[in-house]
Amino acid sequence: MTFRLMADERALNFLNSLDAKDQRVIKAKLKILRDIPYPGSDGDKEKLHTNKKRESYRLHIARTFTVIYNINSDEKLVYITHIMPIEKAHRRYGRI
Repeated sequence: MTFRLMADERALNFLNSLDAKDQRVIKAKLKILRDIPYPGSDGDKEKLHTNKKRESYRLHIARTFTVIYNINSDEKLVYITHIMPIEKAHRRYGRI
């Protein structure tokens, strides 16, 4: 089952502000979400425990960046809400 990827403008702006190597690494990892957006045995993806109605997930990338995203299984859509340095994600969401 293939999901479509969409991203919030802030996430895209952050991605575009990075150097070419970081952009390549992040984009390669994001492509994985098209086929396997749900957490599994790889340990890079995890469901976040937040107070919001919508379930959010995180994807760690190279111990440097964190992607926060939502999944709409009915529409087969992965919506990327944030891409940020891992330190910022830890401060914002607790140690994730």
